[in-house]
Amino acid sequence: MRTNRWLLGLAMSVSVVALAACGSQGDEAKPQESSAAAEQSPGADGSGQDGSGQDGKPNTKDIPEVVAEVNGEKITKDDFVPLFETQYQQMQAQAQQSGQPVDEKDLKKQTAENLVSTEVLTQEADKRKISVSDKDIDKALKESAQSGQMSEKDFLSAMKDQGMDEKKVRSELKNQLKIEGLIDDEYGEFEVSGEEIGQAYEKAKAQQEQMAQQGGQDQEVPPLDEMRPQLKEQVKSEKSNEATQKYAKKLRKQADVTINL
Repeated sequence: MRTNRWLLGLAMSVSVVALAACGSQGDEAKPQESSAAAEQSPGADGSGQDGSGQDGKPNTKDIPEVVAEVNGEKITKDDFVPLFETQYQQMQAQAQQSGQPVDEKDLKKQTAENLVSTEVLTQEADKRKISVSDKDIDKALKESAQSGQMSEKDFLSAMKDQGMDEKKVRSELKNQLKIEGLIDDEYGEFEVSGEEIGQAYEKAKAQQEQMAQQGGQDQEVPPLDEMRPQLKEQVKSEKSNEATQKYAKKLRKQADVTINL
């Protein structure tokens, strides 16, 4: 199960589909890192001259109640805002380091596109009758909390702070598991070669060295044999992301999509 790398799209910057759709960001090979959802999402109050709130919050007042429609299914403002606000928050943190302001207009468009991709994939999974049990969702929820280094209670509380109650969390996890089942059904098991694992290991070492040069923690990367299982899953995850992106684009071309932003 790959849900631990997704974390509802809120504990991390974007969902699996969003990661795939934002190909320029990429899924760099590196030692698996934890990403807690402890930070609360910005609210939607106030708007400065640049469209952002005076407290650095994004402007969500102009977002329509129906953000998009995919084959007759509506993506609502309530679906859109939590993901948009969380992405904005994390991009703003990056912007403070780079000095470049967050392009809210572009981020809104990107978020809508990501949600459309998720919807077309979920609809295709439903057509193929990809089933997800309550036990599957329970396991995914537990893994998501563990990956965020949180208890399930704290994880659900953090998600609620970001606009998602437990019912919504479980619904989103169910959709994510459907998409993973769909990709497995479409592409089968992703094979990983020893060469690919070696390349991932070298990239991990290079990244660690770069962090050390930038004043980060100077920690030695564990031996390859120790990291092999982790790196294998990481490479499989990257291949799955690429396949998800590819298949979402294919389905999108066949779908009736309207975006109202």
